[in-house]
Amino acid sequence: MLIEKLDRTQWPLSQAIEHVTVQIEGAIERGEMVSPPDPSLPPWRQTEASRTTAANHAAREIQIALRDGDLHAKGRLSTTQSQPWSAPPDRWDLHSGHHSTITPEQWRAGNANVGLGVLTMLDGQFIDIRVPRFMVLAIWPVVEAPRPAPAMDPDTGKPYRTPYMDLLDSAIAEFRISQRYQCKKELISDWLRTQEIEGEPLSQNLADAMATLIRLPSSQRGGARRGL
Repeated sequence: MLIEKLDRTQWPLSQAIEHVTVQIEGAIERGEMVSPPDPSLPPWRQTEASRTTAANHAAREIQIALRDGDLHAKGRLSTTQSQPWSAPPDRWDLHSGHHSTITPEQWRAGNANVGLGVLTMLDGQFIDIRVPRFMVLAIWPVVEAPRPAPAMDPDTGKPYRTPYMDLLDSAIAEFRISQRYQCKKELISDWLRTQEIEGEPLSQNLADAMATLIRLPSSQRGGARRGL
């Protein structure tokens, strides 16, 4: 069933805010939106948005989406008042170990601290609030910066390539290298040493360097990494 492929990953609100902050910063860099204002400064002192102001703007966007019901969230609920208590954040105790759905009405009626992932109401409090990753990505999709067009070779009319690039592709295909499987560098290097570029064999240093470039940086600590 297609429903079985649904991405059920849950993000803490802090992670959702970080994602939206990055998208806002990207939109500002691309000129698609103006820098969000810093509410702590008067209009004549506004400067280009810092990461703090972008994060504040992101938190506000998320809170609006939660209040409007466009973004759904769950949290661990407490309806048990702790005694004695001296401040509202300390008022609630014994939060559930399971997450319950938070309604838009609760978001509108409560006092939210989206940065901490807490929603405090008159009759209870949600903590450890989480939102579905796929919903965050649907509302605030990742927009990749446009990549420059590949350099064209005027002699062939195709993107410029070197024999070394072709040999790297051949090595990847030979050892079936992927993110899930990283072959040992020594095996790749030995195979590259058997190949020739323009009739000349590769030096050991060059073969080692090319073998390094093929593998992921996380695999440079040694050994071959296999995915589960």
